[in-house]
Amino acid sequence: MICRLRDGTASIVYRSGAEERIESAVIDIRIDQGQELRQSSVISHRQIVAVHLLQMPSQELTKVIAQERDTNPAIELSERESCHYCGAGIESAGRTCPLCGMSLLSGSDSRRELYTADALDGSVGLVTTGSPFEDDGSDPMVRLASSVERGNGLLQMLNVMIDDSDGEIAEYLVGNLDHHGYLVDTIVEDTTETLSCRRERVEYVLTLLQRLDPPGIGARGARECLLIQLRRLEQAGKPRKLAELLVKNHLQELAFRHFREVAHAVKKTPKAVEAEWQFIREHLHPYPTHGFDPDCEDLAQVAAPIRPDVVIRRRGSEFEAEVVERQRYDLQVHQGYQWARKHVNEVNSNRDDVKHIRTYVDRALCFISALKQRWDTMQRVSTALIDLQHGFLEQGQSALKPLTRADVAKVVGLHESTVSRATDGKFVLLPSGQVVPFDDFFDSSLPVKKALKEWISRENARRPLSDEQLAQLLGRDGFTIARRTVAKYREEEGILPSRLRRRRS
Repeated sequence: MICRLRDGTASIVYRSGAEERIESAVIDIRIDQGQELRQSSVISHRQIVAVHLLQMPSQELTKVIAQERDTNPAIELSERESCHYCGAGIESAGRTCPLCGMSLLSGSDSRRELYTADALDGSVGLVTTGSPFEDDGSDPMVRLASSVERGNGLLQMLNVMIDDSDGEIAEYLVGNLDHHGYLVDTIVEDTTETLSCRRERVEYVLTLLQRLDPPGIGARGARECLLIQLRRLEQAGKPRKLAELLVKNHLQELAFRHFREVAHAVKKTPKAVEAEWQFIREHLHPYPTHGFDPDCEDLAQVAAPIRPDVVIRRRGSEFEAEVVERQRYDLQVHQGYQWARKHVNEVNSNRDDVKHIRTYVDRALCFISALKQRWDTMQRVSTALIDLQHGFLEQGQSALKPLTRADVAKVVGLHESTVSRATDGKFVLLPSGQVVPFDDFFDSSLPVKKALKEWISRENARRPLSDEQLAQLLGRDGFTIARRTVAKYREEEGILPSRLRRRRS
């Protein structure tokens, strides 16, 4: 069969052997122009900017605001002095932040007061791994100075103990300490090769470095770090020979609580081995620079403090939410640019000037509008969460209700993806003083985890509860949960399995 099309006529040719039959038909193939109404959603540039700003974490947004201020002359930014704790803007001089109520004392006094308050109520306020005596990290010059002076105290003490000819070795060793206070295993060989010096001198300076505080500084791993601390105890007249033997030869087995095997190897009772292991865990520290004096603590990696994006505070029997950024920033279009944009056609301006004014004013209006939309969305979502999780704010995790972002979206009249962007990577300061991620409002596993930790805290240390037993006990509390889920939650909370929690004494 062959189909031919010519002059609007379709000819179909059928062939079967020698016979051929042709059938023709007229086909109308005219093309008519017409109009049809259709609805389609087109995302404007302003909406794209609003979505982009909404999903940003606060630290990234701070950089974007600063960048916009520096690159757009049509934007005026007033940034109020901010609270060291929550980051809210402060207009008047006082002793407490009007938003979170924390002390506004400057320097180390405010940070010490903050840490003391956290220690008393057991809450997590400001999360940081830096020194408690350092600045809040907002000044880049302060951060630069701290990085340049890192380890100077150690180097100064070491230089007093060595000859001037070994000063270069001391500087190389201190400069190679990592954020735990460790040196690499090959530090002696590396120093010898890099500085072209004798191995004996490097080992001598390293020995002196390991005599300094904090105990364990300059160790080449956790094993040597613990051994250095045990030698300190021996020099103080408190030797722990069994502990030293265990650390030197059986550290890995002890980590997995193989007390019987280790006891057989060292010819001691399992109870004695477990007691010594308990002493090691409670009195020795595997990371020298964590939690010691400020000079050594500066060796740790500096982490930016986690500041809340929203503060929820109590007002009588109710709660109210406040977006921190709204209290800190005040953005508006420059008055001169506003006048020029309005009267651009009334003055004699060249084409480039007109384009400059319109471009930057429109860009400023778009950015400010998107920023305000971010704050309004976060405010609406936070207010809805207060209503939906009122029990969580009153009683804690045990009163947390199962909640999804879709549920919140229905309440506030927004799309689920918008609620997700407004809460993802952002934090809330609760009335209890805790800074928690927004995710905690949606985590239905928190009440189960709390009950799990309570049962484990009350268990018999000699006969710890298995995951199956914990699942049964949680069932009595109203939580229907499988053994595998118990194991999952236990691992997420950093709790060891029953075999490794067992104690003999």
